[in-house]
Amino acid sequence: MNGPVVITQPKTAFQVDRLTIKYDDGQGAVYAPLEDFSIKIREGEVTCLLGPSGCGKTTLLKALGGFVIGESTGGVLFDGQFQQGPTPEIVMIFQENNLFPWLNVRSNVAFGLKFMPREKVRPEALDEMLEAVGLQEAAKRYPHQLSGGMRQRTVIARALITDPRVLLLDEPFSALDVSLRRRMQQLLHDLWEKTGMTMVMVTHSIEEALYVGHRVLVLGGRPAGVVIDADTRDPALKDRYSDAYLQLQRRIESVIY
Repeated sequence: MNGPVVITQPKTAFQVDRLTIKYDDGQGAVYAPLEDFSIKIREGEVTCLLGPSGCGKTTLLKALGGFVIGESTGGVLFDGQFQQGPTPEIVMIFQENNLFPWLNVRSNVAFGLKFMPREKVRPEALDEMLEAVGLQEAAKRYPHQLSGGMRQRTVIARALITDPRVLLLDEPFSALDVSLRRRMQQLLHDLWEKTGMTMVMVTHSIEEALYVGHRVLVLGGRPAGVVIDADTRDPALKDRYSDAYLQLQRRIESVIY
């Protein structure tokens, strides 16, 4: 006789608990992009954040990374502890590729190793990472000698070489043309296939969110709330021409445009 079926629930990477973040607008007024905001981000998934400009997407991303701290009434829990600041286990890639112009690709990527304990640094890690992102032949080039896609791959390699548990991305491909952007999306997908890393990405592209993400969260309102929470693992949602894809695309567009 078969035993009971045990359903394993994904672990929680982040628990956002009644998070409130307020800013001074510089003119004496205070506004709160996030107020009493709660949500869970699951471990080992790629979660994409969509929403109109100014709805709190990047603020939420920075809060997940410990770069901004919420009010005393709530906050972000990582490993069951409230975030008190950045941690090496969480790496964030910003919109600007912020490479060091005086260092070549190899040295830019190797810079990430400076933040790891010496005993955890493997001698072969640098070459493995350059190979993983297809930069072996460009290792001696400097940032001004690289294409936009190569610069972004260098940034991603520098982040991943520290072996973080979580990768946060703030519109990392927004400056790239459509063709290059799709290649970078595929690179991100391939990296997740190899590592199973928890990733959270802010994007303004519905197409990008549906293709890359396992889960799409659409934020809206002021202060922000989650207006759509969609599981996007269905293969039909990776096909830009399927009925399921077009229906969800229209649903999201009706909220953010």
